[in-house]
Amino acid sequence: MEPIFSMTGSANCIISSDIAALNIDITSINGRFLELNFKMPDSLRHLESKLREAFQKHLKRGKVDCYITLSQNLKSTLKVDKSALEQLSIAIKTIEKSIGGISTNSLEILNYPGIQVQDENVQSKIDEFILNSLETAINKLVTARAHEGEKLKLAIQSRLESIEKELLPVEKALSELVSKEREKIKAKIAELSIEIDPNRIEQEVTLAAQKADVREEYDRLKAHIKEVRSILQTGGICGKRLDFMMQEFNREANTLASKASSLDITKVAVELKVLIEQMREQVQNIE
Repeated sequence: MEPIFSMTGSANCIISSDIAALNIDITSINGRFLELNFKMPDSLRHLESKLREAFQKHLKRGKVDCYITLSQNLKSTLKVDKSALEQLSIAIKTIEKSIGGISTNSLEILNYPGIQVQDENVQSKIDEFILNSLETAINKLVTARAHEGEKLKLAIQSRLESIEKELLPVEKALSELVSKEREKIKAKIAELSIEIDPNRIEQEVTLAAQKADVREEYDRLKAHIKEVRSILQTGGICGKRLDFMMQEFNREANTLASKASSLDITKVAVELKVLIEQMREQVQNIE
């Protein structure tokens, strides 16, 4: 059994290291496919394909917006150019020999142009830092989506229970269908004050009962309830399967309404359509 995932969720990660401080903010809403949008500094655009791959490993559907801001610690990304330092040291010694002793200290030497240079490996370090941090943020998003998915699962299960209760009058009506149709036909004959062959009456009763028989729709609705419960129990990426089941539910409810031979069954069909629509709204958010 896997969790049910909502396509709605959010996550935020603020992570600092010796080279940079990073803020990742992710929001996701429902969508037919996985749609990824990134807002980040141009200096990070070279990472976009890897960022997409990271999301695609964890998400299958939904519209996702990812905001990344980066503050680089310039001091920690500098290194001393030993060659330039040696040349400067030689120059200082030459000056000392020419004009006598001069006063210098380490801090002054470091501030000379060309002594401190950007670490050539800093970009790869920042890239690795961003990708690792994004993985943390995505895991938080997945957790949030699973939490919301559990709420959706419970809401759908509640609607299924309500549908079962609504079907109880239908089950009772099916057992009484033939006798009620016979009563209706006999009442009409009595109103007309005519004599009709009893065999003909039974034929009419059978025909009327067949037209009003909703056993097939009832059985299918019960089967759909069982199937949706099975899908929810299995979990995982099941939004499209559930959406298909909502269409099947709606088809049977419409047929039930068209065949209804009593006000009670009509009311049941209307209430079923309301409950099915409520389920469909929940299903639209499931990945």
